[in-house]
Amino acid sequence: MPKSRCAARPGVTTRKVMGMYKLLFAEPVVDRLALRVHAREEVFGSPLIRACAAGDEPAIRALLEGFWPFVQGFEQAIDMQVRRLPLRPLIARFGQARIKRFFADARAVLREMKEEEGSHAALWLEGAAGIGLDLARVEPVEGVQELLRNADTADPVEFFCWLAGTEYIAEELAAYLCHAPAFLEIFPNRRWKWGEVHAAEHDCLSHLEIDEDLARAYHPASDPVLVRVALSAQIRRCQGLFGTAAADVLAQLRSVIAPA
Repeated sequence: MPKSRCAARPGVTTRKVMGMYKLLFAEPVVDRLALRVHAREEVFGSPLIRACAAGDEPAIRALLEGFWPFVQGFEQAIDMQVRRLPLRPLIARFGQARIKRFFADARAVLREMKEEEGSHAALWLEGAAGIGLDLARVEPVEGVQELLRNADTADPVEFFCWLAGTEYIAEELAAYLCHAPAFLEIFPNRRWKWGEVHAAEHDCLSHLEIDEDLARAYHPASDPVLVRVALSAQIRRCQGLFGTAAADVLAQLRSVIAPA
């Protein structure tokens, strides 16, 4: 995991340490650098995000409003998955003794992730309130709705790939906008706390490492090449959905401000 490009500032809670979790696999099966580059391409390639970085206030407001249903739903999706994670596939693969402890730790980590996402949602709301934006009755555009539909999958491989893809995007979005003075200018004290938290460096295991470890653990194949291709494709698909969602948010913004 690369070091942060935008360290958290005083007054912002840094990301919790996932110290209790022991990875099932010693080495990552996916090429994290390639996936990070793809996430960066989605972020930098988005006209909406570039407009935000340039300090376009309607675009910034559209970003915070348009993606709020997903930020809010992310916590709920993790909560749902905690309750229905299947145990048998892991026992069949790794044995009952090893999985008994692992599964307890995995559930604890997922609960911790849910708690973090709840605090992150509060920071998103705080940023919106700081520029006078009310997110109480926001309806998701189609691209954001598609992201939410993907959160409902009962397939743990797909779900953890979706978590990983979301994490890549969040980190790249935060790093980009935390280094955009024109973007920060709109917020009180020139701070976007949601971004600061997501760009902060990890003290121990990152969400990405845990998400990818669990996706690999639940994948039925043992061939690492096959697993790499499958997981990478699903993570990249998730990243691409964020690009589509950003385009839909921008299209809605343009339809609102277009002259009659």
